[in-house]
Amino acid sequence: MSPAGLCPIVTSADGNFAMPLATALRSLAQANGHHWPIDVVVLVSAFPREERRRVEASLPPDAVHIRWEEVDLAPFRAFRPLSYLPPMSYARLSLERHLAPDASRIVYLDADTLVLDDLAPLASTPLGSAVVGAVPDDYLDAALAGRRPLKHGGVPRVARYFNSGVLVIDVPKWRSGGVAERAIAYLAAHPRSPFADQDALNVACDGAWHELAPRWNFQDHRALRIDRMPAARRPAIAHFVSTDKPWKPGGDSRNAAFYDGFRARTAYRRTVAHRLADLAEAGARRTVRFAWRHCQRWPAVRRRS
Repeated sequence: MSPAGLCPIVTSADGNFAMPLATALRSLAQANGHHWPIDVVVLVSAFPREERRRVEASLPPDAVHIRWEEVDLAPFRAFRPLSYLPPMSYARLSLERHLAPDASRIVYLDADTLVLDDLAPLASTPLGSAVVGAVPDDYLDAALAGRRPLKHGGVPRVARYFNSGVLVIDVPKWRSGGVAERAIAYLAAHPRSPFADQDALNVACDGAWHELAPRWNFQDHRALRIDRMPAARRPAIAHFVSTDKPWKPGGDSRNAAFYDGFRARTAYRRTVAHRLADLAEAGARRTVRFAWRHCQRWPAVRRRS
């Protein structure tokens, strides 16, 4: 617990996600200055020590105390169903092994987030009898309720479906309820479940999670520019779900410049060379997209696609 009362923050990343991790932690420190030092547990695998030092160098002095915890991903290798779900997504299923025995509450954040407001109200949210607090998944919860088409087969039919990128966890209930064990058992029975650990956690917590306000896990980044939202509606946590990440060169993210403003304060700030390379890649991607749209006008291509 930080001196100002913020519970530990837990996140996860491998070496390929070092930059987003540094950016997420920088945003956390900026928005929660009166909670310094903030206790952060980072679950890692294949994360070089040099990259750990760069992440730490991205943060203001004495702002964040990071505890790096190595996670064994071997037990989860049989469960990885799709390429867009990295192996580290399973790390949260082992988080209880990396917490202090007397831990009472944590906030879990995916590394593809930006923290834009004080997390104390989130961390202290009353959960009642619930194991976790979470925000419904914009797409999957609506799809399971019949409000939009469900494009993925095999999604578990739970009462409500939450996004697992931001969680407030009652650790004793998580442990006593065997949430991780039940989630892993679901994956063992359904190894091709399309959203993997998120599906499994929804099954393990079905009917036992507390709905949080959408501002704690804003997922509509593909449609809305965060910097143009009125201050009263701006999210507390922006979560860049899907493969449309704002840091990807040549992507179509509306929030690329907004994200880059946070990245520029880290040791991973883009140099002139990076920007030129990004422009070149963006141009190449646009050329490919243009060529594909043009080719789709040909009858033979339309039949194949």
